[in-house]
Amino acid sequence: MLTLYYSPGACSLVSHIALEEAGADYRPERIDLAQGEQHGEEFLRVNPHARVPALVTDEGTITENVAILNYVGDTFEADGSVPSDDAFARAQCNQLLGWFASSVHVAFAQMFRPVRTSPDDAIHAGIVEGGRAALTSHFNELDDLCGPGWLVADRFTAADSYAAVFHRWATRAKFDMSVYPRWSSLVGRVIERPAVVRALGQEELKPDDFA
Repeated sequence: MLTLYYSPGACSLVSHIALEEAGADYRPERIDLAQGEQHGEEFLRVNPHARVPALVTDEGTITENVAILNYVGDTFEADGSVPSDDAFARAQCNQLLGWFASSVHVAFAQMFRPVRTSPDDAIHAGIVEGGRAALTSHFNELDDLCGPGWLVADRFTAADSYAAVFHRWATRAKFDMSVYPRWSSLVGRVIERPAVVRALGQEELKPDDFA
């Protein structure tokens, strides 16, 4: 059986949704980031980087969303992860996941946790401001990418789940989401999926949190 280490509402929700979409036999293991459980000795044996998600398999542990999502896609060949049957769709999905992880997520980290960038309190305001400016640019690009269907090859993939997670974070950060109607519409379709509803229920999240 697989074990997914996650924290409610974190980026690990993307892997959580993928496992639900796949109908995988897995055990969800909650890590409370606010309480610092990711730094506990037990979890550090799972992931020394003290981050979620982490997926424990019979062959070993996989960390980082992009790696986990490719593993789930190759193993189960289901929606919600990375396409395994179309080389170009696979590349498109990984392209988006790479951008999300290396740029969009990093800008959120600047805004929410400036101490990760520098321990100097005196420059934290500037770091936060820079993160917010970067996110505004990223959000405009993401809204432009959204259409009436899904982000990749008209199929539901991990890119769509990641976009939903970011939408929730942006709402919590008090961005005006009315200026991103295509992105918001995409998120509305994501949270209606039965597998997504199940994952949200396990994490004790409400669909309204994403609106």
